[in-house]
Amino acid sequence: MAPLIRAHDWGVTPLGALQDWAAPLKSILGVGLNSRFPVCIYWGWDYHLLYNDAYSAIPGDKHPWALGRPAREAWADIWDTLEPMFDGIMQTGVAVHVEDGLLPMQRFGYVEECYFNYNVSPILGFDGRPTGLFNTVIETTVQVIEARRSRLLGELRASTRPAANPAEACRLAEEVLRGGAADLPFCLLYRLDAEGRAELALCSGLEPGDALAPLELAPGTAPWAATAAGDTLDIELERPRSLPPWPEPVTRARVLPLIADAADDRPLGVLVCAISPRRPLDARYRRFLDELAESLSGDLARAARQAEETDRLHQRTLERDRLWNLSLDLLCVADQQGRLLSINPAWTTTLGWSEEELLGRTTHWLEHPDDIPSTDQTRQELAGGLRIRRFENRLRHRDGSYRWLSWSATPENDIQYGSGHDVTEEKRTAEVLQRTEEALRNAQRMEAVGQLTGGIAHDFNNLLAGIRVGLDLIRRRLPDESRQDLERFIDAATDSAERGATLTHNLLSFARRQALDIQPIRLDAWLAEHRPHLAERAGPAVKLVLQVDPLPTTALCDAEQLCKALEHLVDNAREAMPDGGQLLIRASIPEESAEGAEPNPGDYLLLEVHDTGRAMDERVLSHAFEPFFTTKPLGQGSGLGLSMVYGFIKQTGGQVRLQSGAGQGTRVSLYLPRGPVLSEQQQSPVEQPTGAANRESILVVEDADVVRMLTVEVLEEFGYQVMEACDGQQALAILRSDATIDLLLTDIGLPGMNGQELAAVARDLRPGLRVLFATGYAEIVSIDGSELATQMDMIAKPFSIDELREKVSSLLEGRGKAR
Repeated sequence: MAPLIRAHDWGVTPLGALQDWAAPLKSILGVGLNSRFPVCIYWGWDYHLLYNDAYSAIPGDKHPWALGRPAREAWADIWDTLEPMFDGIMQTGVAVHVEDGLLPMQRFGYVEECYFNYNVSPILGFDGRPTGLFNTVIETTVQVIEARRSRLLGELRASTRPAANPAEACRLAEEVLRGGAADLPFCLLYRLDAEGRAELALCSGLEPGDALAPLELAPGTAPWAATAAGDTLDIELERPRSLPPWPEPVTRARVLPLIADAADDRPLGVLVCAISPRRPLDARYRRFLDELAESLSGDLARAARQAEETDRLHQRTLERDRLWNLSLDLLCVADQQGRLLSINPAWTTTLGWSEEELLGRTTHWLEHPDDIPSTDQTRQELAGGLRIRRFENRLRHRDGSYRWLSWSATPENDIQYGSGHDVTEEKRTAEVLQRTEEALRNAQRMEAVGQLTGGIAHDFNNLLAGIRVGLDLIRRRLPDESRQDLERFIDAATDSAERGATLTHNLLSFARRQALDIQPIRLDAWLAEHRPHLAERAGPAVKLVLQVDPLPTTALCDAEQLCKALEHLVDNAREAMPDGGQLLIRASIPEESAEGAEPNPGDYLLLEVHDTGRAMDERVLSHAFEPFFTTKPLGQGSGLGLSMVYGFIKQTGGQVRLQSGAGQGTRVSLYLPRGPVLSEQQQSPVEQPTGAANRESILVVEDADVVRMLTVEVLEEFGYQVMEACDGQQALAILRSDATIDLLLTDIGLPGMNGQELAAVARDLRPGLRVLFATGYAEIVSIDGSELATQMDMIAKPFSIDELREKVSSLLEGRGKAR
């Protein structure tokens, strides 16, 4: 979207020329364009649209026309819904969050049933008042409609299960299908009798006898084709009909044959389904209709068989007893008080209790305590003459566990007949599905938080860069006598800036957007080198045990960030062992792949941190990796430690596992990607910088004025000749001139042309030009291991004067990046 936004003629819009846009708009637009999450910005009281690539699919065929348009034009079809919401947010400053909200949008030539999860928040100007809206959105249309259709099919199967004959199956199905008008404005089912006549047996959404619902399909006179050949037909209605719940007329219907089953292709009838005017007849819709036809076919076949079985039961007692004994469902006969008079063997098979233990008693002594009130109420309704079609409760098995049962029952005179279907496995499956959906929602929420925190950290790093370099310059230029008086204040300010840098580092680590220096690391030597530091951090009361198994390869990781991650874990372990304990740090080859990790354990090396301290409970475990979650009192922890570890390891391509239990302490397992075998001879020391600059020329490109000014000041103090530019266009003008340039120092996150694009053009104009990238974010720069990489390097904001001098001198002296 960035190229489209740059190419747009904003001068003819109320927003004005791009370069004149307000700083808050540029800032929030930068966040949105860098986000992989669908983001839309509505600017001003006309709510002009600006959005990123991920959002561009939502307007449909209105993209890119909608770019820059007022919302009342772009969303004219839903403006009655959006306008009061937008105006309310702008007036109150209170954000709005909606889950699976219906927005009937016209984006492909027709009014479409669309659902979204969206959050609309105010964008505050410098005066603290809203100047626009920040909208994040996920379209959930497919999920909502698929779930609705799935529920309808599930209710249909459950409702028609107890049907005693095809007519009852059709009646029960009709009651369910009346609730599915959103996908089936009308639905007709014609059953074929023995003579081949097709008679209306189910009519939902229309009155029987309507022009579209004749009572019988007679060849040549009916609007629908009854075919015995098993063909599926799509039909355009000659006279479109407006039917609830949509105001648009129904124009299409689909005719599907009803076949007994795959083994018996005998036709049972014809199903006519109206197509929603707000949904395309796509593959999902067709599959839903096919499943509906298949379900009704099965219902009719099953009900027909049930009727035949019932007839045979009346005729032959022996066959009735055989069916009674073979049924997998719990069948019973009871009196008005619910005392069991007769039960089938499935009771013993399902619950483990013998017939003698059950007969003459109600099920009250087996019922789960939570289900007793509802079961008693249902028993009273049954005694009052009501038929129970679906009721669920839990009965205790002999082994002490409970089984979920779905009951249908009917009273006749003073006798009650009941059937219970064991749905325990179905319940377990539903619970697993619910947990999976919750995990997906949590992952989506964490990704959104990561996008936002990454953008915030980027802005803070630019601010901290100016503070850090400014303090260094003050320290260098103060006279000795003044420095003695002010040294402690400068130290305090520098310490605060470094703490702020640590906080933004943790935010970027969690968001997986920090700039990493991935290197092959020998874990045995690395751990041995850091052992004194880690032992000191663990404290005298904690015994640090270091265990390193023979490792055939290196680990691919950023050594500095890995050290910070271990420091966080050691701090957590120390706090979990206030009275002392043992802390084991072990490097090994994982024996098997962790759940959810890459399947091949040979892709990783395992670094474990295991303490013997207090364990985490289930609530803390479930939130441990979330940002800002902490069990410490207010002001004693940011809650970013474990989330930083998690984000950093995931960004390197690794995995993290957390285990904790009473008496077992806490174990954090870091799965680090394997690297190549690296001998001692291959690890050459990094050459230290030598003398001062020899008046080489440096071009500094930075859009943050304070950071650019201070960087130029520092480089000139070092003796370099410095030219400066605030964006890519100014820099290109200098690069195309005759000026001598030895080094290009550019921020990556420039407006318009970014730093990497500028560097590519610069090296085309000046082959061999050395490039130093500065970044406060996780922009990815292509610096590989080739000769070109020795002429390019990266420095992370905020940086100190010494760090800047080292990077610049290293590149200019040809030493390049130490790898």
